[in-house]
Amino acid sequence: MPPTKRKVGLRELRVGLFVVIAISILIFLILSAAGDLTPFTPKLHLRAQFANADGLRRGSEVRLAGVRVGTVEDVRLLPPSDDPNAPKIEALMAIEAEIDGRPAAERIRSDSTAQLGSPSILGTDKLINITPGTALGQPVRDGDLLRSSSANTLADVTASSNELVQQLNQLSQQVTEIAQKINEGQGTLGRFLNDESFYNNLNAAVRDIQDVTRRLRSGEGTAGQLINDPTLYNNLASVTAELQAISADLRRGRGTAGRLLTDEALYNETRTAVARLNRSADEINAIIADLRAGRGTFGKLLTDEAFYNDARLAIERLNATTARIDELLANAQRGEGTFGKLLTDDQLYSNFNQLSAEAVKLLYDFRRDPKKYLSIKLSIF
Repeated sequence: MPPTKRKVGLRELRVGLFVVIAISILIFLILSAAGDLTPFTPKLHLRAQFANADGLRRGSEVRLAGVRVGTVEDVRLLPPSDDPNAPKIEALMAIEAEIDGRPAAERIRSDSTAQLGSPSILGTDKLINITPGTALGQPVRDGDLLRSSSANTLADVTASSNELVQQLNQLSQQVTEIAQKINEGQGTLGRFLNDESFYNNLNAAVRDIQDVTRRLRSGEGTAGQLINDPTLYNNLASVTAELQAISADLRRGRGTAGRLLTDEALYNETRTAVARLNRSADEINAIIADLRAGRGTFGKLLTDEAFYNDARLAIERLNATTARIDELLANAQRGEGTFGKLLTDDQLYSNFNQLSAEAVKLLYDFRRDPKKYLSIKLSIF
């Protein structure tokens, strides 16, 4: 028999539709309770740009200081750029408008940073963690672009570990080479460790130091006497006592130095002398100012151009006169002129010498017989 078609009644259709609606409401309530579906809650949309997505996808978590506050709505590629360091992808984040009863814009501010990270260092799923803003930043608005940074991944840690291992290996090789050179006696440290003469010299130096110390303790030599002789201490104590006595006398005003330190009259006299010196200095400055201004006789002598010209003319005349005198003396030395002949003619010198002798003889005769030369004869016609 062919199967008979059962006609569904209106009542059964209503029951089926009610069951479907109830199941849909149940699923919606479950998703809402889990936080994965909140269609009626207002959202704050923000953007962040990164060098690469590195596993970031739609539905990835968005956290604020480690607390989940939203999800990633979309991950899209950015247009090509000439800058090789420019970001390559942009993530659109949907964040709950209110976080713990306060607007999200008050917690996320312009100085917040979006960091691409992972729940664990070995995890493949990615998330975006936003740092809370400070009072210095401004509240963000819907569609704002946050500053971004990337967290260290397992690849970064592995690369850093490899570099550290290479550096340690290189350091180990260098230490091994240095130790080998030291063992072979190369370099200063190697010679110190392997040269027996250095040990012998060091041992001898220690013995000398011990010998010197023993002599100092026994009072031998000048240094030993200085350390062990009580006379030095007594002399030093007496000198200290004398210095204290001199200091006390100075404080009491005894002696010349004490009076210089304590006598108020001397201080007043010194102050008066200093005041006089200051006045003298002011007067000297005034005199110098007058001289520079050309005041007074000496100032005119220093600043008057006519006096300078007269002095220059007199100096030129004096130079000309000196030149003429030099010329006359040169002519006289050559025997030119009357004065030159007087200086250089031998015959004149002989005649003058003879005249002097005759004059001396005449004076001698006059002294012996003055009447001979003073007699006067009178004749009368």
